[in-house]
Amino acid sequence: MTQLNVQNRTLAIMDNLPFLRSINNECIDLIAIDPPFAANETFTSKPRPPITQAEFDEELALARRHGVSHNEGIGLTRVKDVWKWDEDVHPAWKARIEEDYPHVFSVIQAVESCASENEAAYICYMAIRLIECHRILKETGSIYLHCDDHANTFLRLLLDAIFGVENFRNEIIWKRSGGKSSSKKWGRVVDHILYFTKGPRFTWNQQYQPHDPAYVRSHYRYDDGDGRGLYRRLPLHGLGASSGDSGATWRGYNPGARNRHWATPSKGVMHRYIIERNLVPGWPDAYTSVLDKLEALDKYGLVVHSERYLPEIKTYLAATRGIAATNFIGDIPMASGKERTGYATQKPLALYERLLRASSNPGDVVLDIFAGCATTALAAENLGRQWIACDFAYRSWTMLKRRFYLNGLALTDMTNSTLQALGTHQTEMQDAKSYTIGPNELPKRDDKDPVPYHHLKQSRAGSTQTASWSGRIPKNDAKQLLIERFGPVCWGCGFEPRRPNGSLDDTLLEVDHIRARRAAEGVQGDDELYNLALLHRTCNSMKRNKLTLEELRNHNAMNGLLYVNKVSELVDLFEAIQFANQQIAQHAASHGYQPPLDE
Repeated sequence: MTQLNVQNRTLAIMDNLPFLRSINNECIDLIAIDPPFAANETFTSKPRPPITQAEFDEELALARRHGVSHNEGIGLTRVKDVWKWDEDVHPAWKARIEEDYPHVFSVIQAVESCASENEAAYICYMAIRLIECHRILKETGSIYLHCDDHANTFLRLLLDAIFGVENFRNEIIWKRSGGKSSSKKWGRVVDHILYFTKGPRFTWNQQYQPHDPAYVRSHYRYDDGDGRGLYRRLPLHGLGASSGDSGATWRGYNPGARNRHWATPSKGVMHRYIIERNLVPGWPDAYTSVLDKLEALDKYGLVVHSERYLPEIKTYLAATRGIAATNFIGDIPMASGKERTGYATQKPLALYERLLRASSNPGDVVLDIFAGCATTALAAENLGRQWIACDFAYRSWTMLKRRFYLNGLALTDMTNSTLQALGTHQTEMQDAKSYTIGPNELPKRDDKDPVPYHHLKQSRAGSTQTASWSGRIPKNDAKQLLIERFGPVCWGCGFEPRRPNGSLDDTLLEVDHIRARRAAEGVQGDDELYNLALLHRTCNSMKRNKLTLEELRNHNAMNGLLYVNKVSELVDLFEAIQFANQQIAQHAASHGYQPPLDE
């Protein structure tokens, strides 16, 4: 296992995919993320207190230092949760998934078939990142993915495909708010947190919640007033008679007469509590027999005698850790009061502290690639974990500084602008040295991707057809662009599919590759516009993955299937490529650049 080559408290302000690609294999202990939910809307919020001009200037300076444009305004903070193939998915991502991870690709196809292309684009966006999360997790690592009911079903299938169904541990339900009325459906008051581990051996620290007050009142009804607190009386004996010490008469009590035997604490909460609090000095090793142990328990006031029944042992409320936490979390409300930052998708700190306590230990490295307002990072810092956070919004740096300061932690680069914005003054704080890095400051890996690229790389069982195009310019747009520029004509034979009235019947024209992506021989193509052509259905069915467009044209010419006199009268492919490159450049300028995996 290689070492992590980023600092233990780092905020990366960049797209999280190149950052993930820059992290070594198997060096993260826990990933806790709250990604977009595929809600198909943009969430806006007003940070509180409002972002000051001084803070905004610091964000701009940080962006300039990183050589990129600032992506937030001084007023509203925006969280985009709208997804499209041509804007949010690089063609190389889907191509790699289709070739190397057929199970994952099947999930994307299923989402596209039963939901929508936009939701499929979201799942593809998440898939390539979760594959990287799997790579960088240690074999004993875990991941928590926070979502709601917009896409939790699809995300669960995606995690099943990447981490393995056998490594699914829980779907945690968090009740985030009270009742909400809705005119035509049940009110939505819960979120979902999907919990997976990388393998069968993983970090787990059982968490407990306090007993219900009504339960305490009904069960812990006694108190000796000696400072030990409330206790309940439980049997000091077990079912079944015994012929040894455990069946002997003690203090006039004969357990065998009631078909019982003595059972002093040898494990469980009271055994542990006696040792921890030294309630019985030397327990249990200093007492060789059952009768010796009974005498010791009685001597130190832990036995309750009864005239009607056998003696009982005092079991203190303080000895119990509470109720083992379940996959329903209803005791942690949404962030409120001083904790509330005004960030649109903020989650409560207590929720993530519970997750981190359960699945990591002090000193472990916790990663959040959708940092937002830094809840995971702050939870990790409070619990003595190392943390790495990533977000593409420079507002995250401001949120991180504010939240750490309000929790008594001073970060590197903390300035008076943070203090003035919060209306407070510098006080004595614990130092939490941190680092910010930008897109041009990626850490350097000193290893390579596993070969095969971990357990998901499997042989293909037959051909898998794509349900949509993953290029920057979508299928329908590509078709219209090519028709408008070169006319409604098949590039393989010159046929113009028109109706009897002369109008175009574009349903008979399909978009396919000039060079097939999975060609039987030779150079393979991709999904970009420069590799797309208009083909009549007959030509497309003939070409498939066996022929390039040039080979199809020659085949048609040799067999008398051209609708023109010679091949040179068909659409000029050099001209088509030049046109495509112009359109791609315009499209990239309009929609921004999504990096391929290896950049």
